Amino acid sequence: MTQSNSLRVFTRLKTVAIGLLILAVVANSLFPYLWILVSSVKPTNIMYSTPTVWFFTPTADHYVSAFGDKGFGVNFMNSMIVSVSTTVLTVLVGTPAAYSFARFRIAAGDHIFLFILSTRMAPVISLAIPFYVIYAGLSLLNTYTGLILAHLTFNLSFYIWILRGFFRDIPAELEETAMIDGFTRWQAFTRISLPLARSGIVAAGIFSFIFSWNEFLYALILGGGDVKTLPVIIPSLINQRGVEWGEIAAIGSVVILPILILVFLVQKHIVRGLTMGAVKG
Repeated sequence: MTQSNSLRVFTRLKTVAIGLLILAVVANSLFPYLWILVSSVKPTNIMYSTPTVWFFTPTADHYVSAFGDKGFGVNFMNSMIVSVSTTVLTVLVGTPAAYSFARFRIAAGDHIFLFILSTRMAPVISLAIPFYVIYAGLSLLNTYTGLILAHLTFNLSFYIWILRGFFRDIPAELEETAMIDGFTRWQAFTRISLPLARSGIVAAGIFSFIFSWNEFLYALILGGGDVKTLPVIIPSLINQRGVEWGEIAAIGSVVILPILILVFLVQKHIVRGLTMGAVKG
């Protein structure tokens, strides 16, 4: 075998090995989701069979029980209302704030920015009790408003931190040129900077939605009653009768669905946002 043939064989073997390694990593990452999906449609009588039964007639009983009989559909809507509202408010408030930190010289601006960022580092439990005391006095316990405001504390700082880097990467000369041509500062911001930072806004907004969608402690302490979200209601399926794995798997499958849809719809913006220099700031 000539040297060129040996090199060609080695290259092919290397490609196959890398492909198998990537396939193993992907399979390992996707297996838990596959297990949840399979368990959500598996009949109860074979749920705990040993060895595991992989071939069976799917059933929707667990979905009907969770979202029909137990009424968890209301909790799904609560999670959606809180997460969407939090994300919208985060984008509306955080985008001008991030732009201001990136473009203007603010007295003690770095210290203020570090203070905002430090709120993201604080343990949630350290803020939950003060929030509870304040909300009790303001009648905000067990309300959408209170829960949304609490979620803003960890989403807004993360969003501003990420987006400030995007605005810093946009050359200020573009806005200065626009203002020389007669644009106001606001018009330069909305017509020049915002479109160029769109990928960053989408990526940071998606992360904010995910953080709010998965949040548990604030929802448990501040959002009981009629505004219980899905992460809070799931532990109720662990009771004196045991663990209702079928219903838990059904809820888990539904919880994953909005995230998958969002990521699929805006995947180009997320990839572009994560590959730009957004985390420099």
